[in-house]
Amino acid sequence: MVIYVGNFSGDVSEQHLLDKFEQYGLVTSLNIMRDEISNHVLGFGFVEMPEDAAAHKAIAALNRTKLGGSTLIVCETAPRIERRRFVHKQNTPRPVRAANPV
Repeated sequence: MVIYVGNFSGDVSEQHLLDKFEQYGLVTSLNIMRDEISNHVLGFGFVEMPEDAAAHKAIAALNRTKLGGSTLIVCETAPRIERRRFVHKQNTPRPVRAANPV
């Protein structure tokens, strides 16, 4: 199960979140979202736990708890829908005809 974790401060590291979630079960992946240019922490991320029961316990226990002076928002994510950001239409070239052929 993939869990959304939000509303944490920029000084929170992957290890901080890992320490919180490992109390409830195995964590298979953890991803804190960062700005692509500045690498600044955006204040949210995702934790993946393979066991649904452990994930639900973590959500119930950690939602609205404090971490680094902020109150965490912890909830189950909806299934991910793959989307294309920029869809370019492939236009086939049309032949150009002269109006008055000579």
